[in-house]
Amino acid sequence: MTELTQGLARARAMLDVSRYDQAASLLANIVAADPEDSRAWCLLARAHAGKGQYEDAAAAANRAVILAPADDWPHRLASNAFLHLGNTMVALRAANEACRLAPHEWRAHICLAQAALATRGQFDTAERAAANARAMAPNEPDVHFVSGQVSLAHGDRKAARAHQERALALDPAHGGALNELGRIKLSRAHTASAARHFLQAARSAPQVSSYSRNIEVVVRRTVALVIYVASVASFVLTYLAMMNRLPRVAVVAGLAGVAVVTAGYGAWQLRRMPPETRPLFRRRHIVQALGVCYGAIGVGVLVAAVTPGAALPGALFAVTIFIIASRFVAYAMLRREAANAGGR
Repeated sequence: MTELTQGLARARAMLDVSRYDQAASLLANIVAADPEDSRAWCLLARAHAGKGQYEDAAAAANRAVILAPADDWPHRLASNAFLHLGNTMVALRAANEACRLAPHEWRAHICLAQAALATRGQFDTAERAAANARAMAPNEPDVHFVSGQVSLAHGDRKAARAHQERALALDPAHGGALNELGRIKLSRAHTASAARHFLQAARSAPQVSSYSRNIEVVVRRTVALVIYVASVASFVLTYLAMMNRLPRVAVVAGLAGVAVVTAGYGAWQLRRMPPETRPLFRRRHIVQALGVCYGAIGVGVLVAAVTPGAALPGALFAVTIFIIASRFVAYAMLRREAANAGGR
C-alpha cells in the first residue's frame, strides 16, 4: 500500500467518526503533495462539508469534477455543497449529471431527490428520484429518510412517518430521521414527543446545529400556544363582560380563573417535556413574553376591581385592546429571538 493510499485510508476513517478537522488537515497535506488525485479532493470536500464550510466543500468538489468528470462522486459532493449554499439550480444540475453518469447508483438518485425537492417546480423529479432509490436500495436508511422528506413535502404525513420509522429501524441513530419525526410530531402539535425526537437527533449528530435549534422551536411554540389561549380567553371574557355589563366580581373572578387555568395548562405541558428542555423555559425572552401576557391580565383584574361600576364598561373596552396588544408584543419577543437563533 502506497503512502498516498494509506493517507486516504486514514482520512476516510477519520471522516467515518466525524473527526472532520483532523481529516481536513491531513487531506490538505495530501492534495498539496498530489493535487491531481480526485479521490483526495472528494474526501476533502466531505471534510469541509462536515465542518459546515460549504464554500470550501464546493471548491474541493469542483476540483474533483475537473480531474474526474466521468465519476459521479464529485458531482454528488458538489450538489450537496451547492444545496447547502442555497444555489439549488447548480445543485440540481450536478445531481442530474451524477445520475446520468451512474444511473444504477442509489446515492445519485438520493442526491437528485434532495436537490429537486429544494428547487421550485421540481417536485415530480424528487418523487421519481426517491422511488428509483427505493427500488435500487430498499434497505438503506438514507433512502427512506429522503423518501420521507418528499412525502412530507407532498403533505402525506402518514407515508412520511412510515419512511422515517423504517429508516430508524435500519439505523436507530439516524439523526435526520429522528429530526424528521420530530417535525411530523410538531406539525400535529405533539410538542412533548417532538422535543424528545429533536433531543435524540441532537445527541446522535451534535455537529448538526439545526437539530438543537428545533428543540428551541418546540419551546417557543409551546409558550406561544399558552399565550394565545390566555390572551384570547381573557379578551372574550372582557368583551362579553363589557357588552353584557357583568358584575365586577364576575369579571375579576373570570380573569383570575383564566390566568390560573392557562398557567396550569402551561405547567402541565412543561411536565410532559423531557427534563433537558425545561431550562429553556427559563430563558429571559420566554419569561418576558409570559410576563407581558399575564401582566396584561393582571392589569385587567386591577382595573375591574377598582373602576366604579358606571365606568366599568368603558374601562373593560380599554382592557380588551390592551390584552390583544400584549399578545402581539409577546409574539414579537418570541419571533425576535427566533430570528436571532436562526442567525447563530
